[in-house]
Amino acid sequence: MGTFLQREGANYYGSRFVTVTDASVTPDLAESKIYISVLNEKEPEVVVRLLNSHISDIRKRFGSLLRHNLRIIPKLEFLLDDSLEQVFRLEEIFKNLK
Repeated sequence: MGTFLQREGANYYGSRFVTVTDASVTPDLAESKIYISVLNEKEPEVVVRLLNSHISDIRKRFGSLLRHNLRIIPKLEFLLDDSLEQVFRLEEIFKNLK
């Protein structure tokens, strides 16, 4: 999915810098949650909403790329991974304590 978004992501969210940080798939491969991080964006939730609003097209295009490797193309859901943002906030707090 990371490679797919590098190639096709601009069609969905423009020139923003998006990274896939994690993905989880159910054991039956029916559903997948993809966690993304959006750098230098004041409202990263907008990117998640944009991706989720185009989910059927993304699933179709992603499935056509992997049709020979996967028997089932999972239902996709994009979620925001804000752990990097939390790290920056903690660093700022620690810096201010010094």
